[in-house]
Amino acid sequence: DLGETRGTVAVRMPLHPVAIELLERTGPMAVSSANRSGSPAALTAADAQDQLGDEVAVYLDGGPAKTGVASTIVDVTGEIPRILRAGAIDAETLRAVVPDIAG
Repeated sequence: DLGETRGTVAVRMPLHPVAIELLERTGPMAVSSANRSGSPAALTAADAQDQLGDEVAVYLDGGPAKTGVASTIVDVTGEIPRILRAGAIDAETLRAVVPDIAG
C-alpha cells in the first residue's frame, strides 16, 4: 500500500552498496524515505528509527549516510520533465542528460 499517491509514484535508485545488494536479491521495493516529510534527513538507522519507530518493520543499517542532502525529484508525467525539488543532483547535471528539463 503506497497510500494516496494522486496517480503518481516516485522512483529512487540508491547508490549505497548495501541497498544495491538487497535490491539485487529482492528486485524493486516500495519503501518510504528514512524521515518524516518536513523533518531533517536521517543520517543513521537510529535517526530513522527515532523518527519512524514501529511504523517500519525492518531497518537496514548500512552505516551512517555520507550526506544529508535530499533526493532531487523530477516530474516526468508531462511533455517536458520538470524539477519539483532540487537536491543531490543539480539542474545543470540533469540538463547534461535532459537538455529541455524545466525548473
